[in-house]
Amino acid sequence: TTAAALEHFTVNFTITNLPYTSDLENPHSAKFNATQRVMNTLLDKLLKESSIGPDFHGCMTTAFRYGSLSH
Repeated sequence: TTAAALEHFTVNFTITNLPYTSDLENPHSAKFNATQRVMNTLLDKLLKESSIGPDFHGCMTTAFRYGSLSH
């Protein structure tokens, strides 16, 4: 058998209970790093338990940006 090729994909979503601050713009800030660790852990757990779980190899949070909610 041959190994399947890895495919990268992007997922964007809004976190409604995390107020955005300028610290989240800086990938070297303590807040960015702590938030990135939490997001990666939670997303890894969620996706490993989903239908793609057997093929899932991990995720990486690369950026946070300000978003607005429509009411």
